[in-house]
This record gives sequence, C-alpha cells and structure tokens, in this order.
Amino acid sequence: MEPVEPHSGCVVLVVEDNPGDARLVELYLLEEASSPFRVLKAERLGAALEILASVAIDVVLLDLSLPDSFGMQTLERLRAASPLVPVVVLTGTNDEDLALQALRQGAQDYLVKGQGDGNLVRRAIFYAIERSHAAVALRRSESRFRTLFANAGIGVVLADAQGRMVEANPAFLSMVGYTDAELRGEKFRAITHPDDIGLNDALRAEVLAGQREEFELTKRYIGKDGRLIWAKLTCTVMREADGAQPYTVTVVEDITERKRLEDSMRLAATVFENSGDGLFVTDADNHIVHVNPAFTLITGYDADEVLGRNPRILASGRHDRDFFVQLWAALTECGKWQGEIWDRRKDGEMFAGWQSIAVVRDAEGKVQNYVAVLSDITLRKQVEERLSYAANHDPLTRLPNRSLFQERLTRAIARAQRNQNLVALLFIDLDHFKQVNDTMGHLAGDMLLQQVAERLSSCIRQGDTVARLSGDEFTIILEDVQDPRDAAVVGHKVLRRLQEPIKLSGGEAHISSSIGVSLYPSDAGDPNTLLKLADAAMYRAKHLGRNGCQFHSEAVNAQAFERLALENALRNAVEQDQFLLHYQPIFDVKSGRPVAVEALLRWRHPEVGVVAPNQFLALAEETGMIVSIGRWVFEQACRQVKLWRDSGHADLRLHINLSSRQLRQPDLIEVVAGALEVSQLPPQALVLEVLESCVVDKAFDPSSLFARFAALGVGLAIDEFGSGYSSFAFLRRLPVTILKVAQGFVRNLSNSEDESEIVTAIVALARGLHMTVVAPGIENKAQLDLLTGFGCDKVQGFLLSKPQAAAEMTGFLADKRLPAALSPWSAS
Repeated sequence: MEPVEPHSGCVVLVVEDNPGDARLVELYLLEEASSPFRVLKAERLGAALEILASVAIDVVLLDLSLPDSFGMQTLERLRAASPLVPVVVLTGTNDEDLALQALRQGAQDYLVKGQGDGNLVRRAIFYAIERSHAAVALRRSESRFRTLFANAGIGVVLADAQGRMVEANPAFLSMVGYTDAELRGEKFRAITHPDDIGLNDALRAEVLAGQREEFELTKRYIGKDGRLIWAKLTCTVMREADGAQPYTVTVVEDITERKRLEDSMRLAATVFENSGDGLFVTDADNHIVHVNPAFTLITGYDADEVLGRNPRILASGRHDRDFFVQLWAALTECGKWQGEIWDRRKDGEMFAGWQSIAVVRDAEGKVQNYVAVLSDITLRKQVEERLSYAANHDPLTRLPNRSLFQERLTRAIARAQRNQNLVALLFIDLDHFKQVNDTMGHLAGDMLLQQVAERLSSCIRQGDTVARLSGDEFTIILEDVQDPRDAAVVGHKVLRRLQEPIKLSGGEAHISSSIGVSLYPSDAGDPNTLLKLADAAMYRAKHLGRNGCQFHSEAVNAQAFERLALENALRNAVEQDQFLLHYQPIFDVKSGRPVAVEALLRWRHPEVGVVAPNQFLALAEETGMIVSIGRWVFEQACRQVKLWRDSGHADLRLHINLSSRQLRQPDLIEVVAGALEVSQLPPQALVLEVLESCVVDKAFDPSSLFARFAALGVGLAIDEFGSGYSSFAFLRRLPVTILKVAQGFVRNLSNSEDESEIVTAIVALARGLHMTVVAPGIENKAQLDLLTGFGCDKVQGFLLSKPQAAAEMTGFLADKRLPAALSPWSAS
C-alpha cells in the first residue's frame, strides 16, 4: 500500500490488485500536466478502508475481485464504511452483469478494463462525483421534508387522484384520532361529514383538472370517537415530471375551538344586540366602547353620544360617594357587582335600574373591559312603592300609619343613641272632635282630619315625622333635639295652629288639642314605653283643662316651659319696644373727665320690671334675636351720643359691645354704617368692643371684618383682654386701638400678685403697640390706685359712676363735676 499523503485537488482512490491495470488508470488521470487529480492506490480492500478512514477521498475506482474480498460483498463493505463516497466499479468484459448489479446497489458508474481512454475515465469520475452530490442533496432535502412533515403542528395529507390517502403526518392523525395504517389507502370521504362531501369532491376535481391552482375549504371531519372536527383545508396539486398520475397535498388546520368561539361570539353578539336589557361595555379606563339598542331605548342616549365617555354621564346625584366606593371595592375584590342604582336619562328623568357589572381580564389577569347589564325597574319600583305606601300610610290623611310610625321611632332612637342626641315624642289628641263628627257628619270629620294633618306637617322640620295612629290621635317624632325646650316650642306651635278655625264644606269648626311629650333617653329607652308615657302625659294635659302641652317629667315640664315663656316674652319685647339703654361713662385718668360712654342694654318687662342682661342676652344670642336687638341698639345709642356731642361734649365717644352672633351677621357693616348715617354721628366717635374669645376663635377670622370697620373710621377695642390666648403677632395685624383689661384681673388686684403682673404686662404690650388701655369694673379706691399706678389710660366702674339712663346721663355730663376718686389726678 502506498503511503498516505496530505489531501490536495481531487483525490481518487484506485482499489485494484492488478498493478498494470492500476498503473494504466493512474496514467489516464495524470496524463495532463495540469491534472486536477491526485491518485492513491490500494491492492486490498482492507488497505483501502484504512485510507478511507484517514484521507478525504472524492471518488473510489473499485475492482470487485480482490485478494481479501470478492463480488458484491466488496461494494457492500466499502459503502458501509464510507456511504457518501461515490464508487465507480472496475470490471472485466465478462463481469458486466455484476457491474449492473453494483449500480443497483449504489455504485455511480462502471468502467470495463482495457476499453476506452483517459477521457472516458475522467468523465466517469466527474459524473460519479456530480451524481453523488446530487444524491446527497436529495437525501438531505428528503430528510428535512420528512422531519418537517413529521413534526409540523398542522396536518399535512398526501392523496392520490382518487382521493385515497397515500400518507398523512402525525398532526393530522392526532386530529382525527386514526392511525396511519387505518387510513392509508382509504378515501377521505369516509371520514368527511356527509354534508361537506359534494363540495370537497367538486373542488378537488377542478384542481386536478387544472381549472384552478389550489382551493381552500372549511369542512367537517368525523373523528374516530365520533367527534365533529372543523378544519380549514388548503389543497394544491403535485405533478410528477414524467407525467404520472398527480397527487394532492392538503394542509389541514384544526379550527374546532375557533369555530366554537366564533359561534359563541356570534351568539353573544346576537344576544347583545337583541337583549331587552341595556348592555354597555367600557375599556379598562372606564370609557364606553359599545352599547346595544336597548341601552339607547332605556337611557335616551344614542351610541355616538356616549362612546368614549364615562358612564357617570348617567349619574343621578342620588348616591353618595360611599356607594361608589363600595361598588368599586366589590369589582376589585370579587370581579363583579350587582345592585339597585338610580340613574338619569338624557331628558333628565330619573329612573331606577338593576345593574350587574363584571370585570373582563386577559390571560395575565389584567383588566381589559367592564361589561354592565342594565334593567329598567322603574315601573316595578313604582308598583312596590305604591304597595309599600299603601301598607305604611293612612289612606285618609296620607300620613305614616302606626306600622311606619313604629319603624321610624325605632330608627330615630337608634340614631339618637349613636349621635348622643335626644328624641322627643309628641302624642296629640284632638279636643271636641266627636262633636264635629256628630253635628257636621263623618265627611266633615274626614275633611277636618286631613286639614289637621296638613297643619301638623307645617309645624315640623324636614326629617321629623307626623303620623296618624287611629281616629283623632296623632304623633310627632322630633329627631336631633338638643334641649327639651325645643319640643315645647313645637308643642305650642301645634296648639296655636290647631286653635285656628278650620273651614269645612258645612261651615267652620273650632277645635283644640291636648299634647303629651316623652323624651328618649331620659324618660324611656324603647319605643313602646316612650309611646305609653307620651300617651299618659297627653291625658294629664286633658285633665288640666285641655288645649295644653305636658311633659312626662314634671321637672322637665317646668324647665322647658320656663325657657319657652322667656323666649316668647323676649320676642314680644322686640316687637313691643320694651328695651332701653343705660350708659356708663369711661374716664380719662389724667384729666379725670368722662371721654366716652358704654351703651348697656336693659329689658323693661311690663310685669317684672327691669331685667338684667345676664338673664336674657344668652337666650337672645342663641335664638338669633340679638341681631334685631343689636340693630335697635346702634340706632338708639348713635342718636343719643350725637345729641350729647352737639350739646357741648364734642369729643365724647360711644362704646358698643358686639356678640359672636353679630360678628357673623352678613350685613353688620351696613347696619353700623346706616346707624351712623341716620344719626350723623362721625365714625371716629364710635368704638366697637369685641370679646377676646371671639377674636381668637379658630372658626372665625375677624381680620377682613376689622379691616372694613377701620376703613369706615370706626374704632375697635378688645374686651376682657388677657382672659384668652392672643399673641403679639396676632394683635399687630388687627387694626385695634384699645385694650380693655379683663374684669377678673381688676377684682383680684389687691389679693394676687399674679394679676398685678398680668395687668402690668398688658399695659407694656399696649404701649409697644401704641394702644390705649381701659381698666373697667373698678369698685374701690385700692383698685383705682393700683391701675392708675400701672399706667392705665382710662378707667370705668361703679366707684366712678354707675350705668345711668339717658336723661340721668345728660345731667351727669352737664354737671361737669369730677368723681371724687379722681380729684387728685385732675389737679395735675
């Protein structure tokens, strides 16, 4: 065996045990100087196999008869070792049959020894190499196709012209549930739905006849287990080059699930469009993307009017924020919500709906849509409400009946318990009602009861309840009661209204009523007991002479009606001009002369005489009557001080106190300006005194109001200064010019060093802010000496002068005598 050399050019291995034949082949291959061949030789098959194992051989020239191998066995052994290397068989003239057999077993060509020339040998080698390469490419292509065919996720079927299956890939077999052996040779119409066979065969015929290149078809297969399989087919024709019978190649896609979804969606769309319920869909941002005709019918909105908009365009305003917070919480936590909701149609009409909302999420759980179903239940609600109304209301007066009364009283007690409020129950029985029935007839009696119901309803606030229990018995439930006297006010209002003549068809009727009042929780803690106690109090009112109101508790009865009597008397005082003003002078420390007067209100009651302010001012403030009283004070005081100034006291100033309620009076500036204008009193002559507690009230900022008064020219004073928590910075930004020391400090000056230090600090603060200090409430000489010693600018009190009526004050001012206590300072 020749030594193996490195590969270069086209390497030919000549396997020939006859040296002459081998040399001849070599000469044929190398006879040209530029020969592309490199020749290796081997005399035995074993040596040839060693060379094939170590050298890249392009072609083998093989003699089948070798010392160590003979015949077809030689070819088989060599191809087994190197199946991809092309082989040209060398054979004698008598071995052509063997050579032909070798060709059938994979040899590329054969050469007869001793025949031909170098061109023939070279050409045989080139052809062998080319055919080998083509065969390898074909095998690779077939391998790739087979891999693709076998592993395709979609069905692929090869069928002959008669429609019999030649081959099907695993995907198709899995689709229909049959094995390859069960279908091979069978016509596909055997597993096709009968209704689809005709169209399928017609389209196949057109393709096979060349009338179309391919066809697509959606058809149904019947699986081995009886299932119906929807498939989409794409069928093309494959024709052989030799014109043999054509085949069809069909790609089959299983669309059963898609078909099911399409059918479901078609059904859903049909339901959506034809549903009697309103349906609308929003995107993840809650913008409407689709509505059905029923939605338009219910809401009045066409699709183009709501698409892209938020469903809140339907909001009625009847539901509070908590309602929608709970709705969205249910959607977030449970993915659905349903309940009754009140919406508003396009024309503004409110309607009741039963709405179900569901969340639609994608495969990752992200919200995609919200789907809402809306049923108009307005008619049903109206029927329910009519039935409920009939069951819970008195048909004659349309007031709540005993059943609804019990329910509302129970709820009122529960709310009062939560809110720590009172509930007042008024039990009302009509006096002399039987006489109206007997003398004027039952029709007149019914008309009377109806008018009584209207009058009782006019006596209460929204949220309270008037009910008719039976016959001529009525009740009133008062909620959020702050004081028993509030119930007394309503009771007396009822008494007055029911005393008024009632016009009936047969004339006028005159009745009165007896009222009993019980209170939760002081009288009873449950509805039944509360009703019994109110009933008992009503009977006591009847026994006391009718046309009256009695509380269950005697103590409450006295307290409530004492306050009520005072309130009524105070209202009369405003209407009947029972008020008068007293004036207390304010003295200048240096001159000892009166420089101002403070207007003090008094009530001249026709029966009890003069009533002190501390007995009625708090009630006037609470009821709001202080507003009208204050207007009167401004008018009277300004007019009087203008008279004094005109009579020789040109520098006299007027101090008037403002209450908390007056500071919040919307037209306070107009009231003050009007009084000044009518009286012609200069604004600089008026000083408004405001309690320090009102100035530091966090619920009320007086800055803008004070600024407007300052712009008007009116002076401002802070009364009872030192009793609150005013800061230096706060005082600086208010246009205040006077500080009045709290009277508590003045009273305790002789007994406490702390008060002395406070007053000293107040004076120092006033000096720093260029303010005047007034010390009021001086009752003895020791207090006066200390306060003047501390540096107070002005003083006031009983020691110097008591409050006096206008006539007395006129004389006091005209006398011009200095108070004895101030005489030593007047000399200076």
